[in-house]
Amino acid sequence: MINESFFTQFLKLSNFYTISAIIVLVISLLFLKYLKSKKLSFSKRMIIALILGLGIGIAIDLIGGENTVYLEYGRVEISSWYGLIGTGFLKLVQLLAIPVVFLSIIKVVIDVQGNRLRTLTGKTFFALLGTTAISAIVGIIVVKIFNLNGATFAGELTEQKMAAMSNVATQSFPEFFLNLVPNNIFAVMGDNGSIVSVVIIAALFAGAIRFLKVKKPKEVEPFVTLLESLKVTVNSVLTNIIKLMPYGVVALVSNTIISNGLKSIYGMLSFIGALYVGVIIMLLVYVVILIAVGANPITFYKKAFTTLLFAFSSRSSVGTLPYTLKTLENDLGVSNQTSNFVATLGTSIGMNGCAGVFPAMLGVLIASAVGTEMTFSFYMLVVVVVTVGSIGIAGVPGTATVAATVTLNGLGFGHTISSIGAVFGIDPIIDMGRTLLNVAGSMVSAILVDKWEGTFNKEKYNSPMEKNSEEE
Repeated sequence: MINESFFTQFLKLSNFYTISAIIVLVISLLFLKYLKSKKLSFSKRMIIALILGLGIGIAIDLIGGENTVYLEYGRVEISSWYGLIGTGFLKLVQLLAIPVVFLSIIKVVIDVQGNRLRTLTGKTFFALLGTTAISAIVGIIVVKIFNLNGATFAGELTEQKMAAMSNVATQSFPEFFLNLVPNNIFAVMGDNGSIVSVVIIAALFAGAIRFLKVKKPKEVEPFVTLLESLKVTVNSVLTNIIKLMPYGVVALVSNTIISNGLKSIYGMLSFIGALYVGVIIMLLVYVVILIAVGANPITFYKKAFTTLLFAFSSRSSVGTLPYTLKTLENDLGVSNQTSNFVATLGTSIGMNGCAGVFPAMLGVLIASAVGTEMTFSFYMLVVVVVTVGSIGIAGVPGTATVAATVTLNGLGFGHTISSIGAVFGIDPIIDMGRTLLNVAGSMVSAILVDKWEGTFNKEKYNSPMEKNSEEE
């Protein structure tokens, strides 16, 4: 090891573990590039990227997990270099989140005819919140199945996380929603955590455009044309970024394991297992919903696979949104208006993983830790609080912390958050499954709403997948 600040602090390249990990990552990226040159399909390259990421992360931590140099220097340095690729790619996708949300909501509102907007909104809220209520019930069930107790997961929270959670925990229900109302359009547009505020601004602009298209059509037409041109341009930029997705997935997945360490995972296997069982149960619930509306669930999961895989790797519902919209419209036969409206709102309302299963599990765990009587009325209270609290939670990494805090505050347990601090120590590991469930839920809701609206293209849904530009 080279124990000089230039190598340990600046270059982040001071030991054998870091150098070896970088070489392995470079070889993996070159291998994926080779597969692309051989015209291997995008979906298959995504699967291979996920396997490579898991393999690299586990192997590096197993080899260096007991070594002092690795623990003190290597892990941090490797995480920095892998983050350059993985987090760098994710930032490029998140770069488009705000414009995609803003332009999508405006397009839907100005294109929807007559009173359909009111019915579309009602059905969307029913679908998103309805599946969230079901996911909350699933969260309660898995805690009981695994016989989890909150006292088992006691642990210290970092000062930063504790301060952030305490800030939310001290807010009343009206105050929480008041903070969603924007007062600075430029500040909101520069913050991926303010998606609900962006939706509100977009709705205000769209409402004005609808009015002006009747009263002053000539004056507003250039602005509408500009917005349409911007949407086409943003989609083109998105297509180019999506081509890089397999490379980003390798670094994102491996870095998640390396930065947290396998030991932290071992100590929380019961909770991790319970949450992922909850995710699987909800994915089966979606199968029932799809069958009920006449949509083949196998077709859904086949066509949604790459989108769900990216959601799993990126841990960001908002970051996945552009790809979610492309999949809904191009492959799953959902109309442009419905997909834009439902999927966009689905990044901040009724997220089944981060704001459904997870906070419900924590609510029951905390209750068990403080000795609350587990009655049917209490469980129903958990479901109601989780469902209502899921409104306005932005779909970015760390969202579940806010959702959990809102739920615990609603149940009267806001002051006991630190009782299960260990759960938040493995947050990135469980966040992957939660985000996958968020995106799957919003996509199923979009299909459900489109079916109710009578605009669902079942023929396109059942047809073979289109060859997307990123596979060319």
